[in-house]
Amino acid sequence: MFKKLLLLVLFVAPLSLCAQKFAHFDYGTIMQAMPEFKTAQASIEALGKQYQSEIEGMQKELQTKAEKYQKEDTDATPANIKERHQQELQDMYQRLQQAQQDNTEKFQQEQQKKMQPIMQKVMNAVNTVAQEGGYVYIIDKNASQQAGIVINETLSTDVTSVVMKKLGITASATTAAPAAKK
Repeated sequence: MFKKLLLLVLFVAPLSLCAQKFAHFDYGTIMQAMPEFKTAQASIEALGKQYQSEIEGMQKELQTKAEKYQKEDTDATPANIKERHQQELQDMYQRLQQAQQDNTEKFQQEQQKKMQPIMQKVMNAVNTVAQEGGYVYIIDKNASQQAGIVINETLSTDVTSVVMKKLGITASATTAAPAAKK
């Protein structure tokens, strides 16, 4: 009796492995179709331009002052004035470097702050689709390619449109972009 039960388990176990469902989705396509992503992206780009403008202004000020001091400082200029000019330029350069570093950090923080909720919303929708569809794995096909993972799309279900539907993204939002390419 035990042998028959063991044989039955050995024959049924591989069948249960075959019944597992795998899916993939295109994270980039979903993000690009989300209105909140477009809004966040525009806001981040505007912030980047603002920071870049500030840095360019500081660079121009530094360059202008350096050129001015170069013209003013002659052999007749006292050493203490030359040293003061050099120190002032060095201080301006250090402030410029600090501003670049601060702006980079603030930009990254703002980017994270704006994008994290959107990314979490997508992942929540993917998790919902996985649970409702009974999928064992749902893989982002773009990330998998970068990681060297091959997805056989004929054996895996593309759930991109299902995830988009869960997010309330209509088909017209995604078909408008390809139609413009024609």
